[in-house]
Amino acid sequence: MRHPITYEQTGGEGGDAAVAEWLVKVGDEVSQGQAVVEVDVDKVITEIAAPETGLLVQIDIEVDEPVLPGQVLGYIESEN
Repeated sequence: MRHPITYEQTGGEGGDAAVAEWLVKVGDEVSQGQAVVEVDVDKVITEIAAPETGLLVQIDIEVDEPVLPGQVLGYIESEN
């Protein structure tokens, strides 16, 4: 099953957001809760965690590309 990795803006964040760094690459195994991507919001880095254990199969937003709250950054494929 495919699970989206989404950017959810937290209460204290505001301003422009962009992907700062992918901490894993397509094909890497990830664990639920593991940080997989960092988002920069006005020079504050927020880590986005994997929603499920599985393989990172797709990256939709590359480094330095802008991201909006609720936007899908990539996908993890799991057996669940």
